[in-house]
Amino acid sequence: MQIRVTLFGGARVVAGAPTIDLTFDAPSVTLRQVIDSISARYPRARPYLLAASGDLASHIRVLINQARPQPDATLSTPIYDGDEVALLVAVAGGSSAGR
Repeated sequence: MQIRVTLFGGARVVAGAPTIDLTFDAPSVTLRQVIDSISARYPRARPYLLAASGDLASHIRVLINQARPQPDATLSTPIYDGDEVALLVAVAGGSSAGR
């Protein structure tokens, strides 16, 4: 199976690549397997993508095929052949003035 992972923000910087094409010998994998594969290629990405507890870092948001899964993705979220996964940094901010 083939998937493409697109990295944004700090994830792109620590991996040193905007996109990563991954191949697996299974009809589906989990998000954990995707992140483990990225980490094997780009070891600096692992501490950025995963918290010290081994869970997905709280600042990472996952889109699958350009949509945010409901509920939010976890490391056990399945990924299928041909899926496009985007890993981006959660952004907050803006002004509360006028609310």
